[in-house]
Amino acid sequence: MKTNQKILRMVELAVLTALIVVLQQFSIPLGENSLCLVLIPIVVGAVLLGPSAGAFLGGVFGVVITVLAFQARLGVLTTKMLESNAFITIAICMLKGIAAGWVAGLIAKAFKKREFIGIVLAAAAAPVVNTGIYLLGITTVFRDITLQWAATDPQVNYTGGSIVFLAFVILVGVNFIIELTANLVLSPSIAAIVRAVRKTTR
Repeated sequence: MKTNQKILRMVELAVLTALIVVLQQFSIPLGENSLCLVLIPIVVGAVLLGPSAGAFLGGVFGVVITVLAFQARLGVLTTKMLESNAFITIAICMLKGIAAGWVAGLIAKAFKKREFIGIVLAAAAAPVVNTGIYLLGITTVFRDITLQWAATDPQVNYTGGSIVFLAFVILVGVNFIIELTANLVLSPSIAAIVRAVRKTTR
């Protein structure tokens, strides 16, 4: 890789990293979770710069939400997860971001010759992977804590006993649908950004 290309890549990563930090700081709260528009710059980076860059940007996202978790800014459930097992909670925060960016990059790379389809699939995959790993954590390792929290929190007041219904419908249902829809709706904009950047770097 030429020096100019390396510098450009570093600049692009720096800009996308800054966007991730800013967007996460100003995320829109939705119940126990928040609307995660921060996945959009991760997808842009994954498409433009490849799976490794997607994983890096996802890792940045993971670090940011880990810091916010320790500041008790991600909701009561996340705070309880930290108190129960900080190591696994941090691992979930990091893994879901890294995996989301990496998978998005792999998909975009696989559909390199059909760029727009690759961008749409990458934009859809990021929230699926991000939310999926979170769901896996709260329905397995943190199952009992999640059910106990739901039963005692007056805003949730869920005593049904089904962790699957609680996790998929009550906790992340609306958030996931909004995130997925936002990513898909913004896919043409992501494609336009990618084309514009590539045009200026040729």
